Amino acid sequence: MNKKTLALVIGINVILVGAIITLYFTVWQPSRQGAEGYLTITGLSENYNITISELESLPFVSQEYYINGNPAFYATYIGVSVYYLVTEIANRTDEVDVKVIASDNYVYTLSFDEINQSRDIIIAYKKDGEYLKDGSQDGNGPLRLIIPQRFPGEFNGQYCVKYVATLRIIADETI
Repeated sequence: MNKKTLALVIGINVILVGAIITLYFTVWQPSRQGAEGYLTITGLSENYNITISELESLPFVSQEYYINGNPAFYATYIGVSVYYLVTEIANRTDEVDVKVIASDNYVYTLSFDEINQSRDIIIAYKKDGEYLKDGSQDGNGPLRLIIPQRFPGEFNGQYCVKYVATLRIIADETI
């Protein structure tokens, strides 16, 4: 093999390896936010990235929830109250809205009144004693918003956001 052919083969291999690495980190690799197990809180003077280990060190809620979706089921979820995250971690006690944003960009908004009235609205990291699996493992985690039924028959599954990545705090004056 002559030097030009060898250089061409090496060049093509370098380009292919570079393309494969780029695809791995942009397409095949799940988003690090949420999928790798951390929650970002934004909309403040500083952003917070909280890992699942750090979430586990915070006061937690552990209770059985009925998720009326397709399918409907009962499960014991463990997680941190959204109220606690907003008032204690984000230091906001005024009227704010909280946008819960999934890694697939699905958004659900909670008012301060909702999280203040129901302290069992949580960001869950465990279901029935096991960590939530991410979407690549056919799960709906590693973090999920869990909203309890407010009345019998309520179809609350649609509000229980899967793949939670970000809580964005929005003050009333910016809405």
